[in-house]
Amino acid sequence: MDERLVALRWDTEYRRGRYVEEPPLPFVADILAALDASPGGRSGVGLYIGCGNGRNYVPLVDAGLRIYGLDLSLEALRQLARRRAGLPLICGDFRGFAAAGGLSYVVAIQVFQHGTLADVATYFGNVRAALRPGGLFFCRVNSASTQIVREHSVLERTLHGSLTIRYEDGPKDGLAIHFYARQELEELTAGGFETVLAPRECFIEREPPLPGFWAQWEAVWRRR
Repeated sequence: MDERLVALRWDTEYRRGRYVEEPPLPFVADILAALDASPGGRSGVGLYIGCGNGRNYVPLVDAGLRIYGLDLSLEALRQLARRRAGLPLICGDFRGFAAAGGLSYVVAIQVFQHGTLADVATYFGNVRAALRPGGLFFCRVNSASTQIVREHSVLERTLHGSLTIRYEDGPKDGLAIHFYARQELEELTAGGFETVLAPRECFIEREPPLPGFWAQWEAVWRRR
């Protein structure tokens, strides 16, 4: 993953008003429910990876969570800081994130799809290292069922049916984006996690004039 290019592309999107008027995803309610059901869940400290300008992050803060926000886009964090002063925000790349295994939960919504298979392995390994035993991992990522309509080239394919592409058009031009298969998610989490919410596939129709739909996996795991 090219960290600088990702930051540049997302800085541009946030300046164009990306997510400003959009409500939080329903997955936010699942996060809060799972934390309520987990011993010490709500009282612990968490990390939101890819918090952006706060579409899903702010509702979690408003629900009383003690959760840090991490993002590569300085523009997103500036918007978020103007929206709500005093939030614990970090500008950086999770691939280089170092934690002592003390986090109670990690949230990663539509961010672990940035990069190649090597980046994917780093993401999941870093989450395991950052969580305390019993800590929760909330994840939403691209599904390989997505109908990819913009110009792109395929960089990687796996036997599971997942793939990595590089966009050659649109707001993610030049970025490597990964699309996950269910079996891939199961294997990535098999060693260090137990399943709380098995991967479920959500389909979202694109807004015209773009045809087809996006597909996303949502899942919750607990650190062993």
